[in-house]
Amino acid sequence: MSKPLPENTLFYIEKRYLDSCYTMPTMEASSNYYEIGYCISGDRVLVTPTCSYSLHQGDIGTMPPFVYHRSLPLSDTPYHRYLIKFTPAFVYPLINDFGHTILEDVYSRLFNRFSDTKKHRICLYFEELLEIYQSNGRYTNFRLQCILCDLLLAILEYRLTPDTQHTIHTTLLTPPIIDAIYYMEQHYQENPSLKATALFSGYSASHFSRLFHAQTGKNYSDYLTDIRLRHVQHLLLNTKKSITEIALETGYLYSGNLSEQFKRLTGMSPLQYRKAHHSQKDI
Repeated sequence: MSKPLPENTLFYIEKRYLDSCYTMPTMEASSNYYEIGYCISGDRVLVTPTCSYSLHQGDIGTMPPFVYHRSLPLSDTPYHRYLIKFTPAFVYPLINDFGHTILEDVYSRLFNRFSDTKKHRICLYFEELLEIYQSNGRYTNFRLQCILCDLLLAILEYRLTPDTQHTIHTTLLTPPIIDAIYYMEQHYQENPSLKATALFSGYSASHFSRLFHAQTGKNYSDYLTDIRLRHVQHLLLNTKKSITEIALETGYLYSGNLSEQFKRLTGMSPLQYRKAHHSQKDI
C-alpha cells in the first residue's frame, strides 16, 4: 500500500527522473488520494487487477484509490514523469458543479492518450502546477485548485478513444496471477513456457492454466501473444526498425509469424499499421 498523504495535505506534485530500467518493487495502491501521472519520456507497462496497458510520452495514467498496480519498463528510454496526488476535497469546486460522478468519469479509464497537438497543451498544466506548488505564495492553494480542476476536465475532453495496446481481464486478478503477468511482461522476448510461468507463480502447470484462463479470459499462449504484439506496436510507431528486426526483438523466429498474428489482431499488416498511424499522428 502506498503511503497516505500526510494529515492536512490535500495536494502534492513532483517531477522525477528515473532510469529506463526502473521497476516498482511491489504492487501499490493509494488509500486516501487520486493519482495523475504524466509521462514526459519513457515507455512503461502497468499491470492492475482489471487490465494491463502501456504508457508512452505524452500519455496520462489516472489511478483511483485502492487499485493495486505495478509498472515496469517497455523500452530503454529514460523514464521522466510528473506525479500528482490529490484528495476529493481539493477539487470540491468541480464536484460541487458537476456532481460526485465527475471523478468517476475521469477515472473510468486508467490510461489516456492525446493527439500530438493536445499533448503539449496537457504538459503545460503540469509545468504550471509544479511551478505554483513550489512557489508557496499567498494564493497557491486556490490557483492549484483552479488549474487541477481544469486539467481534469481537459483529460475528459481531449483524450482519444482507447486503442488496442491494452488487455482487459475478465475478473479481478489474484496476486499470483498478477505476478505471473508481471513475469511474462519481463520475459516475453524469451517466449516463457506455461510451465515456467506456473512454477514462478507457485502452481502446477495444469492448475495455473485453469486459473489463468478463468481470471484473464484468455489462455496463456494468447495472452503472451498479446503482450508481444503490444511491444511490436510500440516498436513500429517509435522506431525505424525493419519487421525482421522487430520480430527478432520480440521473440519471433520468423517475421512471417509476426505479420500473421499482427494482422489477425489489427486487421493490417505491420507496415500498413506503421504507415496509417504515422499519417494520423498530427490529427
